[in-house]
Amino acid sequence: MKCFNCGATLKNTDYCSQCGADVKLYRKMIQLSNAYYNKGLEKAKVRDLSGAAGVLRQSLKINKKNTDARNLLGLVYFELGEVVEALTQWIISRSFQGEKNLADYYIEEIQNNPARLETINTTIRKYNQSLLYCEQGSFDLAVIQLKKVLSMNMNLIKAHQLLALLYMKNENYGRARAELKRVLAIDRTNTCALRYMQELDEATGKHAPQEEEKQNKEVIAYTSGNETIIQPVGVKDNSGLLSVINVIIGLAIGAAVMWFLVMPAQQQRTNEELNQAVADYSEQLDSRTAALETLQSEMSSLESRTQEAEEASSQAAEQLSDYESLLNAYALYTQDDAAGALEALQQIDRESLGDNAGTLYDTIFADVGTQAVDDLYATGYAAYESGDYETAINDLSRCYELDNTRANALYFLARAYHRSGDTENARIYYQRVIDEQPGTRWATDAAGLLAGL
Repeated sequence: MKCFNCGATLKNTDYCSQCGADVKLYRKMIQLSNAYYNKGLEKAKVRDLSGAAGVLRQSLKINKKNTDARNLLGLVYFELGEVVEALTQWIISRSFQGEKNLADYYIEEIQNNPARLETINTTIRKYNQSLLYCEQGSFDLAVIQLKKVLSMNMNLIKAHQLLALLYMKNENYGRARAELKRVLAIDRTNTCALRYMQELDEATGKHAPQEEEKQNKEVIAYTSGNETIIQPVGVKDNSGLLSVINVIIGLAIGAAVMWFLVMPAQQQRTNEELNQAVADYSEQLDSRTAALETLQSEMSSLESRTQEAEEASSQAAEQLSDYESLLNAYALYTQDDAAGALEALQQIDRESLGDNAGTLYDTIFADVGTQAVDDLYATGYAAYESGDYETAINDLSRCYELDNTRANALYFLARAYHRSGDTENARIYYQRVIDEQPGTRWATDAAGLLAGL
């Protein structure tokens, strides 16, 4: 048991050893809530689901964070066919206890089965439609709709009760009693079902005496020796002739009933069974079609989410690379390596940076731009003079890329290629000096050197 104030584990004292809070009343509340939970568990084990639900709700009134009681209440609702109520309890339970909670398993079992979810939604929709039919007075349509509901969810107590009520209204007491027995098989102490059963017993009890009284008015009974003879009122005892006539009439009626009633009824029953089979198949087909559409929709949604996640990951990777380059540029800047810092800045997408990072980028770029160009020219020219043409080519090309007004950098870059023996690149860069720096002495010298190649 945890302290309500600081969350420390409580010992067998009336005060918290960690914060000193008085936990005597709190301990009693937790114990009382657990006692109600145990009582609800006992009732649920013997299928007293209504009683279990009431006791568990009482337990949650005392301690709303009793996740064991809330999970059990969700299971009771689920067994009663109230799937939405069950999910509600399990979601609340998960909000109180995020880890090692059975509610996660219950929720996943339902959510990972789209066909079952669609069946639940269809059941609720059809049950509501049956209620609407009852309000409109279309009781036959309501009965048909409720039968479809129960074919998909046999544990929906409310549907059984409403169907029994409709049967009672139509004086179909046998079917009403069967529906109520199904309710009591699921929930043995269901108050509504027991009340309907009592009313049903009273209704059937009233019809029997009236029938008997009616029969008593139509016949008289008397004793002859050891036999009791029942004879209709006002009929003389013509037993011999009447017996023969009754046999003949009975045979004729039997043949007529067989021909006009039994055979058509049998044919009608066969047609009804075929129609019901077609309706059931159509219902299953609709359910599977809906499940397939749901799966396709979920697949499209997952593909869209995957694509969005990949794009977000790619953008994040690019942004991370820009920030790493900015940190590298800052490190080179602090080491007075203006050229290296400028090269690192050129690898960064300025638009992807935030406000603070953008400000740092602008500050470094403003300081190292001109200095880097001067340093690259100086190191490139020095390498050219010393005969290190590879270094000269590298530094002078970077210098001209940063500042294309440096005609001397482009000229000595062409000279470095020339002296290194790369005449092909030398021609290219002599021609660039002539084209990009016309009217300068560098262009004039480049033209002469190009003509001599």
